[in-house]
Amino acid sequence: MRQERVTRDNERQLVCRVLRQLGHSDLREVERFFRYFHSVAALRYASQRQCRQYVSGDTARQALLTAIELGRWAQRAPRPIYGTVVASHQIAESLMDDLRYRPQERLEALILDARHQVIERQTVFVGTLDSCPVHPREIFRLAVLAGGAAIVVAHNHPSGQAKPSTNDLAFMRRLARCGQLMGIPLLDGFVIGLRSYFSLREAEMLPLEQTVNQSEGLKSD
Repeated sequence: MRQERVTRDNERQLVCRVLRQLGHSDLREVERFFRYFHSVAALRYASQRQCRQYVSGDTARQALLTAIELGRWAQRAPRPIYGTVVASHQIAESLMDDLRYRPQERLEALILDARHQVIERQTVFVGTLDSCPVHPREIFRLAVLAGGAAIVVAHNHPSGQAKPSTNDLAFMRRLARCGQLMGIPLLDGFVIGLRSYFSLREAEMLPLEQTVNQSEGLKSD
């Protein structure tokens, strides 16, 4: 969805567009709005009586005021924080509660900010009983869109065994290498069993040895 900022130059066009989508195609509705409020910004200081007089029982007008208020709230709403990652065992306990009884293999991605606070958590894939194919780009796309600084991934083994398979380790190493290149490191990777878990970091398989120069500047002729 294309986002467009409201300015003094385009606010009439935007109000007209919203009213048209709400079923009011008459340009007099736009003039009515600005006659009552003068500008979109001035609506913030309007009294309840003023708003009631503008709406006058019209559901589309009420929907317009609600939409403006919702947009204002979205601008000032704080980013949700789902918790702070302190240690592998702490996050593993939470993941075990969520994943160990799942009948299918499920891959979870946790996106963290620079303070290691979890700002996003999504199920990336739900697979068959013994497979869960997924590509690193799907995980890093989530991280980039969320403005993440690091990631943690976890998947369960419906068999109940937490021992990682050869494919598990290969996938998580590939994910770690991609994270190195993108500057969004993989902090840990988990395999969740019924009564135990496996952590790449606790197994000292993370972090990877640094293979790229992150501070190399741009060169020009």
